[in-house]
Amino acid sequence: MNKNQKLQMMEEYKEGQFRMDFENTGRANRKRRIFLDTETTGMCRSTDRIVEVCAIEVDDAFNEIDSFHAFINPQRKVPWFVTRIHGLNNKFLDDKPIFFDIGRDLLLFLEGSELWAHNMAFDAGMLNAEFTRNRLPTLEKVDCRLNCTLQLARSTFPGQKNSLDALLDRFSIDRSDRKLHGAMIDTRLLVKVYQNLVSYKTQK
Repeated sequence: MNKNQKLQMMEEYKEGQFRMDFENTGRANRKRRIFLDTETTGMCRSTDRIVEVCAIEVDDAFNEIDSFHAFINPQRKVPWFVTRIHGLNNKFLDDKPIFFDIGRDLLLFLEGSELWAHNMAFDAGMLNAEFTRNRLPTLEKVDCRLNCTLQLARSTFPGQKNSLDALLDRFSIDRSDRKLHGAMIDTRLLVKVYQNLVSYKTQK
């Protein structure tokens, strides 16, 4: 057996073990809808890192039934102009876990779900880059179905502004508690935006 065959066997073993761990969480046998958001050090998958992640599972009535949240030490400098967006700096993040410490638990939480984010291409891209760096499966490999509320909004309101802030204004959703961007508060607001988008499309 050559080196490549051994590596493939190791990856297949790890993926199989991962599946067994997921079955043991008790989440495998229910349909799951999860909303998520990330905060990062920047926009580049290869050089930037995630500093905060939040994922919220909701039931059919959009009540929160489970969640995963973590601040993450990016092991690199957070630019000052990025800190101005989400308020997270290295002094706050230095004693937080690194992605290696939380990645497996996050993936086990997300596995097999209908997953929603506002600009899923960005959030999934950043998450998959972190998972790959830490030798974990990507979202697609653990059967997450990736959906984008930004694309949904653009198809609902073509030619209009469809940022999260624009949608919050359009639907008159209260965000008085939101001073800066943050993965947890933005995820909770995203759930409300999604509800309003679906309701709007249904009524048309």
